[in-house]
Amino acid sequence: MADIRGAFLGVGKQYIEDLDNPKGLIFIGNCNSLSYQAEVQDIEEQDYTTPGGGLDTSVQRISALNITYNARHFKAENMARALYGSATDVASGTVTAEEHVAHPGALILLARPGATSVVVKDEAGTTTYVLDTDYTLDPAGFPIIMEGGSIIDGSTIQVDYSYAKHATIQALVASGKRFRHVFVGLNEARSGKPVVIECYRVNHSPASLSFIGDEFQGMEFTAKVEKDATKVGTGLSQYMVIKDVE
Repeated sequence: MADIRGAFLGVGKQYIEDLDNPKGLIFIGNCNSLSYQAEVQDIEEQDYTTPGGGLDTSVQRISALNITYNARHFKAENMARALYGSATDVASGTVTAEEHVAHPGALILLARPGATSVVVKDEAGTTTYVLDTDYTLDPAGFPIIMEGGSIIDGSTIQVDYSYAKHATIQALVASGKRFRHVFVGLNEARSGKPVVIECYRVNHSPASLSFIGDEFQGMEFTAKVEKDATKVGTGLSQYMVIKDVE
């Protein structure tokens, strides 16, 4: 039977599963690129039988199968994977009498972001400082000590505040993690026919994170596909499988 497949214009969703802590395939979010590429190792034997040489024989071995994708959604798990880190969701809450050393003109970095209902007091908690006279608040709710106010340079202050629900990403605490990677794609050149690509075991390299720019930012991930020894059978790949609907 003739193969009617032709041009490919792909869209689709990518999913990933932590093999050390499997909780199903989790949607990565919007990605504007995805590619698979094999690295080749050339082994060559030169011809030493005639002047001028030449190539007597050669062998090509696949040294690696690489995945590259650009994640455009700054999800906590994506950022953690980019930095060999871990991500933890933190519920909203309140903090009482968080101590800091104050310096006029300097920012007070609170332990939790998204602060509201901020109250700044002296070390004893008996004097309450005045907003926009002794301190201001930045967009994250962090106090900035004002020059010329009542807060003495080098003094200890207490801060009461409420904070928003947020994620905490700890960098460089989870290297060497392995993932399963799945692409569920649609070929727009063939009326949205699906194609499914599964890589059983991948090892990511760190990705860069850009937070300031004039364009939408992304995370360019690269990963090497490793052998999955659990895939056993005649003609079965231990690395990747593509299922393309006709």
